[in-house]
Amino acid sequence: MTRKVFIISGPAGVGKSTTSKILAQQLVKSAHISGDTISYMPVSGYEKPWLSEQAKDLVWNNIVSLSNNFLDAGYDVIIDWVAFWEDVQSYATEWIVQGIEVKYVILWADADIHVSRDLQRAASIQMGERVLILRDEFLSSGAPAQYFLDNSSDNPENIFIKIVEDPQFLLFD
Repeated sequence: MTRKVFIISGPAGVGKSTTSKILAQQLVKSAHISGDTISYMPVSGYEKPWLSEQAKDLVWNNIVSLSNNFLDAGYDVIIDWVAFWEDVQSYATEWIVQGIEVKYVILWADADIHVSRDLQRAASIQMGERVLILRDEFLSSGAPAQYFLDNSSDNPENIFIKIVEDPQFLLFD
């Protein structure tokens, strides 16, 4: 059975965590890796990964290491993080070469939906204007349009089916 890695990305407030949790629960044997959780592991000396290349690389290296451990144990892996096209190409190549199926999905919605979803979060984790900054970064990242999945009006279960069944999200080396 082919092992799988799903990289669920997109701007803040688009539903990455919700979608990733549903996906992880529906798969037979899976692990959910939150890039946000990993990024907050450093206690002293913490740097924001969007402001520090070193911090971003540390998060990615930890994501890859954890993913490899789970893949070696026969798990499918769901990575939930703001993962840009350039980084996905760089870090996912090794998995593709090993014959692991990698899918990359950039969840997307109208700007007002992103902002509204962010405002529904606890005040301590709201991203504010960063939501709109991330939207612009994704649009200018060079990611092919095939990896964008609009979840403005679809329920999470339908999104799950599209991610699992649609070959448009497959990465190739």
